[in-house]
Amino acid sequence: MAGRIPDQFIDELLARTDLTDVVASRISLKKTGQNYSALCPFHNEKSPSFSLNPNKQFYYCFGCGAGGNAISFVMEHDHLDFVDAIETLAKDAGMEVPREQGAPDRYEQNAELLKRLSESSQFYQEQLTQHPDKKKATDYLSKDRGLSGQIAKVFGLGYAPSGWDNLLKRIGTRAESQEQLLHGGMLIEKKDQPGHYYDRFRDRIIFPIRDSRGRVIAFGGRAFGDEKPKYLNSPETPVFQKSQELYGLFEAKQNTPVLNQIIVVEGYMDVIVLAQHGITNAVATLGTSVNSQHIRKLFKLVSKVVLCFDGDKAGRSAAIRGLEAALPVMKDEKQIRFLFLPDGEDPDSLVRKEGKEAFNNRLEDASSLSHVLFDHARNQVTLGDEEGEAQFTRNAMSMIQQIPKELTFRSVLIRQLSEQSGIDSETLGNTSVPKQRPAANNQSDTQNTTTNEHATHIGQDEAHYAPAYDEYDNYSNNEYTSAPSHYEGNKKSAFKKGGKFNKFKEKEVYFPPAPTSLSRIKQASLCILFHPHIAKEIDLPDPLVNQANDELQIFCKIWRYFSKYPQKNTGHLLGEMTDQATISSIYALLNHQDATTKLKITNAQQEVLDMISAMEKNLGLNSSIARLKSKGNESIKDNGSKQELRNLMDLIRQKKS
Repeated sequence: MAGRIPDQFIDELLARTDLTDVVASRISLKKTGQNYSALCPFHNEKSPSFSLNPNKQFYYCFGCGAGGNAISFVMEHDHLDFVDAIETLAKDAGMEVPREQGAPDRYEQNAELLKRLSESSQFYQEQLTQHPDKKKATDYLSKDRGLSGQIAKVFGLGYAPSGWDNLLKRIGTRAESQEQLLHGGMLIEKKDQPGHYYDRFRDRIIFPIRDSRGRVIAFGGRAFGDEKPKYLNSPETPVFQKSQELYGLFEAKQNTPVLNQIIVVEGYMDVIVLAQHGITNAVATLGTSVNSQHIRKLFKLVSKVVLCFDGDKAGRSAAIRGLEAALPVMKDEKQIRFLFLPDGEDPDSLVRKEGKEAFNNRLEDASSLSHVLFDHARNQVTLGDEEGEAQFTRNAMSMIQQIPKELTFRSVLIRQLSEQSGIDSETLGNTSVPKQRPAANNQSDTQNTTTNEHATHIGQDEAHYAPAYDEYDNYSNNEYTSAPSHYEGNKKSAFKKGGKFNKFKEKEVYFPPAPTSLSRIKQASLCILFHPHIAKEIDLPDPLVNQANDELQIFCKIWRYFSKYPQKNTGHLLGEMTDQATISSIYALLNHQDATTKLKITNAQQEVLDMISAMEKNLGLNSSIARLKSKGNESIKDNGSKQELRNLMDLIRQKKS
């Protein structure tokens, strides 16, 4: 069930899990006295700074500050979210994860469908090594594309032999299995023979598409020669929405030792060939432009995303769509950069020609978001006169205003625009510019040309067997920019009214909202946890220390400890603290998906001081409000009280603005 995991189970799981076994199964440990040491898996180092205390069941790295328990280690090392880490540890411990009451998620609802997709993937992989015509496929991969057998195995590449019903005969031996394969996009119903099917993928190299947990949810298939379409994708299903997924993300998480940035490219082969050359942190969109959901998903994992495009006009247009997608979901301490390749080159061809080091050098020189934003604003007007300069400023502000107001990054861009336009930052910040209509939405971005890597229509040779394109793949242009309320399937075949498969009609699909961000106090707590030395430079006023707010009390405990012991670290704090509630709260902070952003910041002390200043102002404001309320309206007659009231109203207005 897709409910909350009970706290009691998490406590029991940690009690039954030996952190030493968890870590030793992933990295090499060396006994050093009562503890263990190792080269830290979370940053590059030559001498061990990673320490594990088996008695306290916690680890800490003196080099990068990473620390926590078995859950946090699995999250960081395996690049999993909290729930997935719990499930991984529970599986190793032979425990079943209980859930509090809640509706089953879309994967649980479609467990049998996922099982058929997994069996299909295994079937295609078997054909690549066992089918009589396997040489055709292996020669294409090894000779034409230069791929090794090892990289093909990493990405689960397979072969769909010629013939109309190979998969159908192997996996769809029962009516129920046929129903699931049809529902999963693996079969197509014959237009003139209802209830009879044929394989969607035939005579193609097969690319399984996995979700972030490694479950096969869809497939892509590439033709060997000039057959049309060159690339054929699964249609959308209850477990596959192409605008939600990124090809290669699971493999990037599994095979990149230190995953701190991700490269977004355009095709399957770009991802695989880059991985072949040692660049394992690339992913690809699945027939849509980069959208905000993609960016949000990647920001949960890394602090830097590089959008890689061809240098031609189409690539520039795609970059602008990526820019527009990134602006609303930008965060401080996150980066979006843009890499434009030479004309006629893609990542596949360029890394073959130049090699890993040269390609990485290009990544280092990628353009910043601000550069692309201002460049785009200029390219839309003719500069040199007042009207052009004014339009440039309006263009730039219309994009900057899409960035969340609270971000420092937004203020930085306004300051840069002020320097370029000659208009002061305050005026720009108070300017309201109507949002420009996007250059193109993702509905028209779907790549469906016959030569493109993500075409989703069928060839003319299938016309007498298959329904019309929009009959069985009628969701190819859907763009889930917000959570859809229903999943709508193939209404003319699988979901016919009163038909055989009517039970699948309009199943609910729930996409959970983005996790809430950490409060300002919790962010300040993390700053001290990751940068303990700053505590001795910070003074905390008594009125704040005496407040009863739980978050603030935990912050105060962290601050007091490191003020007293500036030479110690988070591992010492967790090892010496006895208050289980506070320990649990600190673990929750360290395990939060946004926690690592505080590890890399350079202004941790200033962030804490800003939080304290804001709390002081708020505390003074609340006190003034309470005191003036206690006087009553009739009592506020003296000039001092009147002036205090005016000042108070100004403060309230400032807080609202």
